[in-house]
Amino acid sequence: MATTSATDTRYLCRPLRIEDAERCAEIGTAISALAKVDEQIQSRMVRTEWTAPNVDLRDASIGILNDAGQLLGFAVFFATEEPPVRPWFDWGVDPNHDDYGAYAYLLAWAQERGRSVIPRCPADARVGLWSGANKGYQPNEDALAAAGFQPRREWLEMRIDMEERPDPVELPPGFILRPYRHEEDLPDLVNVVRDSFTDHYGHIEQSFERDLEIFRHWFSDDPAFDPDLVMLAVDQASGAVAGSVMPMTEYHRRPGVGYIDMVGVRKAYRRRGLASSMLTRSFIDYWDRGTKSVCLEVDGASLTNAVALYEGVGMRARHTYVAYEKLLRDGVELAKVAAE
Repeated sequence: MATTSATDTRYLCRPLRIEDAERCAEIGTAISALAKVDEQIQSRMVRTEWTAPNVDLRDASIGILNDAGQLLGFAVFFATEEPPVRPWFDWGVDPNHDDYGAYAYLLAWAQERGRSVIPRCPADARVGLWSGANKGYQPNEDALAAAGFQPRREWLEMRIDMEERPDPVELPPGFILRPYRHEEDLPDLVNVVRDSFTDHYGHIEQSFERDLEIFRHWFSDDPAFDPDLVMLAVDQASGAVAGSVMPMTEYHRRPGVGYIDMVGVRKAYRRRGLASSMLTRSFIDYWDRGTKSVCLEVDGASLTNAVALYEGVGMRARHTYVAYEKLLRDGVELAKVAAE
């Protein structure tokens, strides 16, 4: 693998523009095809990520162009959490572009951007730069290894292909499911997510206001969000929202396939069957809308044993993505990395 730096003058570069989303989605789809993954990445998701709060493409992105001005490779850097001790970047190179120096160039750029946020982190904090690759896609895996990145985690795409309308898992006594009322219920939904995901690998506690802003952005910008699909599990005795499931009309990687963006149960209500009940009712909703396949993404070594939950409702792993990290500075780990 050729080595290079982010100051290499062989490449014509510029920051990305929102209109580049379609081309970046094409590059991602071409990479997936060579990794033997049947997916079609949707540019709508790319645009939503690029327009998220605290993301400025002028400063946080780079594109490599050929002489005709066509985009051949890209990288987008995200350091939106505070403190940004686990920044990450999305990247890709057109598989038809055989100059492997482009891979090293983009990774050198990403590392420079990663080092630039270290002053925003506590002086004793561990800081690691994260990215990912389709498992088995050798060009990206080789480039990441050559740049000193290590595989840390595997994420699974899990899916159910329904041949008949499923039966629901019954709710535990004392709970009901009710429809989500957008805006009115949004603070409750955000609080469920905040409580549910504190045990997830890599979690870093953020302010409620920041999380609320992120949710509003995704709900307003993603056309796959349909509030009629969202459900809340409610404790009848107290009226408290105990859990929620957030299905989207379509997976951004697979047109025609439903996507469960999030299912969460607050800590005080776990291990009662709420998550299984919400999931199976979501499957029924998809079936009734004519969608027979549903997927989600999950940490393959989930600290809350989420893989077993999804297997229990009929989902199976279909594809693996590998998360890579390069340590930028050793120190105290501020993110959640182990079960208590």
